[in-house]
Amino acid sequence: MKQLFYLLLVAVMAFPSCVSKQVALETESQRDSLAQVVRTKDSLIETVFADINAISDNLAQIKARENIITAVDPEGIRRPLSQINSDIAAIDELMQENRARLEGMERTAKQLRKANVKIKSLERLISDLNGQLDEKNNEITQLRTRVAEMSVEVEVLESKLEKEITIHRQEVDSLSRDNSNLDEQLHTVYYIVGEEKQLREAQIIDKRGFIGRTLTTADSNSLSNFQKVDSRVLLEVPIRQKKVSIVTSHPAGTYQLIESDNKVILKLVITDPVRFWETSKVLIISYK
Repeated sequence: MKQLFYLLLVAVMAFPSCVSKQVALETESQRDSLAQVVRTKDSLIETVFADINAISDNLAQIKARENIITAVDPEGIRRPLSQINSDIAAIDELMQENRARLEGMERTAKQLRKANVKIKSLERLISDLNGQLDEKNNEITQLRTRVAEMSVEVEVLESKLEKEITIHRQEVDSLSRDNSNLDEQLHTVYYIVGEEKQLREAQIIDKRGFIGRTLTTADSNSLSNFQKVDSRVLLEVPIRQKKVSIVTSHPAGTYQLIESDNKVILKLVITDPVRFWETSKVLIISYK
């Protein structure tokens, strides 16, 4: 009987100790669970702030690109459409990234709401950001419209410019042909070397005067018997005759008659072509 009493006494004394250990274990488990919840909430909040900063940076980049697109240099020239379209594509990527981050923030808000965290300010911020993105979408839509209008204007201007260039080229070609023709006319000269009798019969030269009759050019305007040449090319006229006369008038000192040892005039050498042809574009050389 006494032994049974001692066993009951030990059991009674041990019971409070067991209860204390159980309570301690439960308390520690709750503390660990609470710490995990706190860490999770901190991680979610850090994610939210990272998304907010990223969205803010993206909006700043979008604004900067919009300013570049709409900017005009001091001479009134806009950037090329290819660069503008590249900027718009970059803006689209930034807007897509913003939408993705905002959707992530909304999911985070739901998680925080389940964890009984007060998130009214966060929900208000998400709503404001949604409004900003919607407004920015409208601005980008308007920007695209302006760029499309600019593209049409550019196409019209390019078409007009192309027509003007075509007309200008035609005018240049026409002027070039005219200039070539004029240049040819300016430097076209005629010459003939012939026996005096034949030249008179062909009405190319004539004798005038009563005493010491001299050879002159005839009144005939026909140049069919003459050699047509470019004055810049004709530097020598072969003759190989005696008793040679230069019927047309050419300044002294602009040519030389090259004579052989047996008094044969071999050729006429033009030493100053510009002055030589100033008074006459026709050279007539006769011989007997």
